[in-house]
Amino acid sequence: MKSIIHLFLKELEPKKLELFFLSLEENTVKIHELKLGDGNHLFQIIHSSLNTLFDFSKSRDYQILHFDNDKKYIGTSYAINRADGNFLVQIQSKWLMLIPFETSLKIGLINKIEKFNLKYDMNESGKDEMLKELNKTFPLTRHTGVGMLCTTVRRMKAEKELNIPISWRIGSAISVETGKRGNEMNELEWNKFYTDLCENLKRDYPSMYDRLFSAK
Repeated sequence: MKSIIHLFLKELEPKKLELFFLSLEENTVKIHELKLGDGNHLFQIIHSSLNTLFDFSKSRDYQILHFDNDKKYIGTSYAINRADGNFLVQIQSKWLMLIPFETSLKIGLINKIEKFNLKYDMNESGKDEMLKELNKTFPLTRHTGVGMLCTTVRRMKAEKELNIPISWRIGSAISVETGKRGNEMNELEWNKFYTDLCENLKRDYPSMYDRLFSAK
């Protein structure tokens, strides 16, 4: 899915970058098997383990920008294949940006990076593409109460982290307090509704809550 990010820089105007966005649930990722095309790629790591192993064997050379769960810049590394054999990189960052080495950002710019924000194409095709990706990566389970609560919180957590417009967000859960669906609320109402659901999950199903939020 193609998206746009704004890199926020110290003492400079934000820099806009186009990239392809992917969510990854695997603990081990083989880059060459993803068959990435040209251009920049942004990965969100959504499993709860501390580390993710990236295998850059047989891949092109990349500059790697690391960000934490709040999209704050952590550091930069490089995956440059110069010999035969495996090329493995273990990371703890929850957002990872791959930039082809030949178009890598200059050191002077990298040193000014603070964080990034995601932006989206606001037309219908952009919305359809986003919802299709969300439904695939964060499906809802409606068979049991715990399943519905856990998957709803998981979906809303992803929507918040991805900064998705509220009108695009899931509308299956209805607030008892306001009588509104999630995608009918304003930002303050949505944030309170999300916080309340998180507290319900933590109170009633603490192990599910810990599994979902242990990556924080």
